Amino acid sequence: MQLTILGSSASQPAPGDACSSYLVQDGDTAVLLDCGSGTLGRLQEHVDPSAIDAIFVSHMHPDHYIDLIALRYGRRYGAAGAREIPVHLPPGGSDKLQRVSEAISSTQPFFPGALQLTDYEPGQEYAIDGLCVRPHEVVHGIRSFGMRVSGSSGTIAYSSDTVMCDELIELARGADLLLAENTLGGGAPSHHDPVTHISAEQAGVVATQAGVPRLVLTHFWYTADRDLACREAASTFRGHVVAARPGLKISI
Repeated sequence: MQLTILGSSASQPAPGDACSSYLVQDGDTAVLLDCGSGTLGRLQEHVDPSAIDAIFVSHMHPDHYIDLIALRYGRRYGAAGAREIPVHLPPGGSDKLQRVSEAISSTQPFFPGALQLTDYEPGQEYAIDGLCVRPHEVVHGIRSFGMRVSGSSGTIAYSSDTVMCDELIELARGADLLLAENTLGGGAPSHHDPVTHISAEQAGVVATQAGVPRLVLTHFWYTADRDLACREAASTFRGHVVAARPGLKISI
């Protein structure tokens, strides 16, 4: 199983980066976790979009889903007649995305023929060929769902956007790798109000308490010092820490 970082920035991408998006592959199976701005350009450096078996969106903030619009146009006009890619959205996500489409286009229905939208059930396991994906609710400013992805060689826990909470630790417990947001890490601005994210130190605490051997920090503020964030996480976690960067590949 392999994790490829496509985008590792928060709401405003850092130079050369994209917003949240992560490609998980196991054999011939490919699943995309989140599809923030800039995803599609990065994705095509690794696989053709037609190779994606399913997309899971963690929550309905635009930096986690907005490139679904670009993907729809590419599929609708550049891959006409091809299969619809299944897109699994949080509860209420399909309706929200439909309203977004109505605000930007008079062509309705907007997604059929390109993407197949459905809302997932929290806690339910979704078998995507060789991968199993389970959304797990965490705590954020809106409903947000981390993802636990299991394959032939291990398990990845993806935090989504979240505060420090018991749900996050349970999501990560026993995973082989924690892909954790750290919007407040690496010298990011501290005036978030309300606070709906975690720091690099807190990501380290989660990895320690969950018994995870490897921690990948992601969802960086565009001005963040990623090396500093790794040192911050290492102050609370003795395992292996790495900062996500576009194109980084990690074998599980």
